[in-house]
Amino acid sequence: MNFKAIAIAAAAAAAATSVQAADLPADIAPVDYVRINDAYGAGFFVLPGTETAIKIGGRIRVEARFTDLLDDEDYSREDNNHNFRSRANLRIDTRTQSELGLIRTYMDFQYTSNSDSRDAAGVKLDKGYVQIGGFTFGLATSAFDLWTGELASNLFDRHLADDTVWQASYTHALGNGLTIAASIEDNADREQGVFVGPAADLNTAGNTLPSFVAKVLLNQGWGYAGLSGAVTKVDASGNRNSSEVGYAVAGAVGFNLDMIAPGDVINFQAAYADGAMAYVGAEGDIADAVLNTDGDIETNKAWSVAGGYMHNWTSELSSGVEASYLDVESGEETILADFNEVVVAGTMEYRPVSGLLFSAGAGWKQKDEDRSSKEDAAVLNFRVQRSF
Repeated sequence: MNFKAIAIAAAAAAAATSVQAADLPADIAPVDYVRINDAYGAGFFVLPGTETAIKIGGRIRVEARFTDLLDDEDYSREDNNHNFRSRANLRIDTRTQSELGLIRTYMDFQYTSNSDSRDAAGVKLDKGYVQIGGFTFGLATSAFDLWTGELASNLFDRHLADDTVWQASYTHALGNGLTIAASIEDNADREQGVFVGPAADLNTAGNTLPSFVAKVLLNQGWGYAGLSGAVTKVDASGNRNSSEVGYAVAGAVGFNLDMIAPGDVINFQAAYADGAMAYVGAEGDIADAVLNTDGDIETNKAWSVAGGYMHNWTSELSSGVEASYLDVESGEETILADFNEVVVAGTMEYRPVSGLLFSAGAGWKQKDEDRSSKEDAAVLNFRVQRSF
């Protein structure tokens, strides 16, 4: 037997089989890899099978707040003089280019568990809107709001307009950092009612008209400057024929102070309101107007000024201080007394790694009401926050 001939024949047969196998179609599903899309910033990736970029993020915030630090504070054993809070936010941001321009959706779901209320506050939609080109529809930051503060701790609210409202708005870029915006906004989010009678009972009417808001904003390398205005309707229930027009205006300017330290900023803001207290940061139990003995609505008037400076000692350690002053003039002093209020707050903030924050803050507030003594209050806050 010729073994050499057999070996050669076997090798030829194997080569023929390999060629035939290579000619057969391969039934292997293509791999659809996840693509990174950093055109909209870090963290965006493309949903497989689409041209939609999506970013999933959020934060977890845990804090302790201590009040009842001064004699003027109204503390009883039924109240907590310290409060612990955990808050979780889940944020989903999508972007898609289209013939109509950029289509964006944004959702921010928030869950809060607060020891002050003894139970969980539940899940709420903190923000949820659709943007198509320059149009915004849904629950978003009011177009009126300019500077909303820099501090990272939960202290007394400075007298700043900072609200999320239902809206339909349009923003147009004029070029060179200049934009203008117009917005129709749900007035129920900022309506604060009407005081009635000597007991100053709060009367809240139905939401009959939205608010109309406009803003012009300039952003430059040195900082920003902006002006905004709002017009609202003030109603009391029971008498549809009695109503007043409320309005507010605000101006803000901020400067980047990189010559002192990278990231340093200083901000100033002033606002005036007539029958629209929320727009100057006069929220809480401060009504928009009073109903006098003749059944007529008399609007309350207020103005506020605020400022703040944030300084970066190192790339990890920063501190900030903010202060504001509010002056309220009642439409009827026999129902609501005139008063003014001062708030000062400061924080130390430490960011050892990206997305991790430790902050400690202190705040002081004084209210000076006509025909009454001054009242002081103080608060301490400690926070740990992880953003992702």
